[in-house]
Parts: sequence; structure tokens; C-alpha cells
Amino acid sequence: MKFKVEYTKRAVRDLKSFPSDQQRKIIRETIRLANNPFPSKKRIKRVQGIKFPCYRLRIDTGSDTFRVFYGIKHEVIFILCIVTKKDAEKILKNLKNVKFPSNIGY
Repeated sequence: MKFKVEYTKRAVRDLKSFPSDQQRKIIRETIRLANNPFPSKKRIKRVQGIKFPCYRLRIDTGSDTFRVFYGIKHEVIFILCIVTKKDAEKILKNLKNVKFPSNIGY
């Protein structure tokens, strides 16, 4: 099954804050999720304590490590936010208040 990948406004804003070489790597990795939203158990973890199914993808760019938080509904993968590893804990606390995109009906 092929999934569709959509970026929330927050994810686009996050992505724009990184250098272009890192942006390309992150985009490449998130697009790969369309073929397999769970590529590796070492790189993907389910986020606990959130109302909707949410996952974290680890992306290593060499100079930095990023966390991409995404949710899945039907055949759509929603990229919720993209942060550096050091900011991931802070985001996890805030993710509990994030609503899934409204056009999905969560």
C-alpha cells in the first residue's frame, strides 16, 4: 500500500528553519515513508500518551540528528513537526495538546 505524505504548517515552518542540505535529507527521508511508514524499528518509535497514533522518526544528517513526529490516518501520513534531538523532549510534552489535522476527523 502506498501512503500519501502531507506536511502541516508547523512542519513546513520547522523545515524552513534548517539549512538547505539538511532540508533535502529530511524531505528525502519523509517521502520514503510513503512506501513504508515503519522502515526500521531502530529509527521509528511509537509516541505514548497521545490520543492519535503518533510516531517519531530519527534522521541523522552527519552534523546533527533530527526527530520527525508524524501521525497516520487511513492512507495519509501527516508530518506534524520536525525538531533537533535536543528539542524533542520539549515537543513531546506539547504533542499531547496537538490536534490531528481537522480534515481527517480525529
